[in-house]
Amino acid sequence: MAMMAMESTTRPLYGGMVELLVPQSMTDVSDHRPVPDHQEVFSDGFTDQSLIVEIVELANEVREKGKREAALWHFKDLARANEATEATVSYVDTAFREHMLSALTPESSVTLLHGIQRVAKHRDDVSAANEVLICLCEATLPEHDTEILVTMNTPLRVSEGSSQFGQIQAPLTEEERERRAAQAVEDFKKIAS
Repeated sequence: MAMMAMESTTRPLYGGMVELLVPQSMTDVSDHRPVPDHQEVFSDGFTDQSLIVEIVELANEVREKGKREAALWHFKDLARANEATEATVSYVDTAFREHMLSALTPESSVTLLHGIQRVAKHRDDVSAANEVLICLCEATLPEHDTEILVTMNTPLRVSEGSSQFGQIQAPLTEEERERRAAQAVEDFKKIAS
């Protein structure tokens, strides 16, 4: 199964205040169910990939941790919320802002993190947990006491016991999983730039 680079389109967020490059295959989840005001959520029903943008208050406990530790804190917080059975970080780039085409604000910092979480879908038993690549971009705007979190979730392995098994397109071989993970990371860098 060959993975191709995503086709994307610019979509308005938060009533048009911000725009984001979103894969064309993703639909706006708020068209189907309520989404909190501080979030924008998109998903692809064919691959179960999702993209979430959140604007949150910059907590002092996060600010004091430093860039790397703050991104790790958000990853661990997401693992708790997902009730992940495992969560491992494979990459953290605290200088990602330097690669961006435009800076958010003069004081801002941007950290990119990739990791894997084993997460059970919906009401599945934990023994049916799926392997999901988490790409997290944390943009901190300290002068506004704000963080913008952009998270892309990409299933890499769907458990045979999962309610999603056979329902979504998922890579079957280790090579296909590695290729999907690499493509998701590259696609995410384009979104986060």
